[in-house]
Parts: sequence; C-alpha cells; structure tokens
Amino acid sequence: MPRIRPPIFPELEKQILMRGVRKADISKSLGITKEALSRKLTGQTEFTLREVEQIGKMFPESSWAALFKRAPNEQGAGNTPLTG
Repeated sequence: MPRIRPPIFPELEKQILMRGVRKADISKSLGITKEALSRKLTGQTEFTLREVEQIGKMFPESSWAALFKRAPNEQGAGNTPLTG
C-alpha cells in the first residue's frame, strides 16, 4: 500500500479543492501529463517559472508565494521551488 504524504504545497492543494479545479485540467493547461503534475505536487520534480505563472492565473486571489510555500515539515521549508 502506498504511503500517503501530506501536501508539499498546502495552500495550492487547498485552493484546488476549494475552487473545485480538476488536476487533469491543470495539467492540460500546463501542457504536461497528470503524472508529471503529480510529481511536481509531491515535490519529486520542480515547477518551472512558466508553470507557476500559469497556476497563478488560475488562482488570482492567492499570491504565488502563498500557493507555492512549502509545508513546514518539508526540507527547504519556505522555499518556492522553481526551475528555469
């Protein structure tokens, strides 16, 4: 049985649930697979700046810093993970 991990980006996960946005729709708008989005949301891979910008447009009432703030129990907590 797979281990259930707490969210890496709790505010982003909260906004996804509150707004009823499907992760499949997010991955489609980013031009990535659902599996790739899952790896990014679990901290296995990093979001690109373009992806952060796209997600930020989906949730304009939240700042990018809030959406991508890592949970306190994660290594590098408080860092916003971005790649070029």
